[in-house]
This record gives sequence, structure tokens and C-alpha cells, in this order.
Amino acid sequence: MRRRLFYAVIALVAVFTVTLITTYQNLVASQYNPKIELNPTPLIEFQLTDQYGRVFSLSSVRGKPVFLFFGYSHCPDICPVILYKYAYALKNLGHQADDIAFIFITQDPWRDTPETLNSWVRNFDDRIIALTGSPEQLEPIWKKYNVPVIYTDEKGNRIDPAEYARSGKPYFVTHVGFVFVADRDHIVRFALSAEMPQEEYLQAARYILSR
Repeated sequence: MRRRLFYAVIALVAVFTVTLITTYQNLVASQYNPKIELNPTPLIEFQLTDQYGRVFSLSSVRGKPVFLFFGYSHCPDICPVILYKYAYALKNLGHQADDIAFIFITQDPWRDTPETLNSWVRNFDDRIIALTGSPEQLEPIWKKYNVPVIYTDEKGNRIDPAEYARSGKPYFVTHVGFVFVADRDHIVRFALSAEMPQEEYLQAARYILSR
């Protein structure tokens, strides 16, 4: 009898603790104020290839908020920083991590094959959706999302990325270091920058999940 009572008390404490944590997280989410608000703009549908070689459509995550970032796996600074913050948010969202899509789209299709992206993303969190495709598939998407891209060599001179990739020469991609954050209706509401702390990404995720 005492053992049953003990387990009943433990169960009640566990439920109370979870409820308290959830209430606190919802309160924090409701008080979050995006620092880079954008004019509400619908995400544009696209179909690309993920890091597992599977076809991915934006519509496949319909009903989920979306974090969307454009970059490349050979990036020495901004991209790994942002993916680290993606991973931090995913880790700390708990079961809510299944209800949000953290997406990365390459701007370097010549080097970012599905295999390359798969290996790279596993350094952070394999729940991140990393996408690639042909230049012909990707260029219209970059233009639609207004994310300019410039390819340069080590001296800053503009180059042909296809030629450099074929020869194995190193090159860099100058790109925008912002993450678009869209709600469950896939309307972009605000943006995050690479300079923002990882906690900002987590709070932003909880906020957009609560809307």
C-alpha cells in the first residue's frame, strides 16, 4: 500500500513539474519580441533534394513553422554558427522539435552534394533538413527569396564556381547571413541574424510555435 502511494506521489510530482515547465516556457514565448520584423510574406514553394537523396517539397512540412537559411557547407564562419544555433534550439525544444522545420538550402550546388550535406549536418543535428539541387533548380529559388550570391577566389576576385569546383580549387560564397522565420501558415514574420545568441534562436522557435 505504501509503495503504491509512493509511486502515486512521484507521478503527481512529475506531472506537476512538466506542467510548471510548460507554463513557464509558454510565458517566455508570449513575451518574446522579434528584433528584425519583416513584412508578412508567404514562403515560396520549392522542390529540392535532401541530404539523404530524397525529394523534399516545402509543402511536406505544411502546418509547421519554418526556419529557412541559405548558405554552403564549406563556409568558414556564418553557416556553421547558424547551424550550431539550429541544433541548440532543436535540442532544447524537447518534443516540440518534431513540430518545426529547420531548413538549410545550399548556394553552392557544385560542391554540396547530398552526401556532403549529410556528413556536414551530422556535425550539428541530423534533424536539420539540408537541401541541394542543380544550379538550374536553385537559382530561381535564390532570386525569389532575394538572397544574392557572389563567388570569389581567395583574393576576392569573382570566379566561375563550376570551373573551380571541377578543378578542386578553393573558393568562397558571399551570401546573406539571415534566417527567415515563418509561422505555421508559412508566412515569413521576422528574421534572425548570425550574431544573435543561441538562446535567441530557442526563444524565437518557442514563440513561433505558440502562434
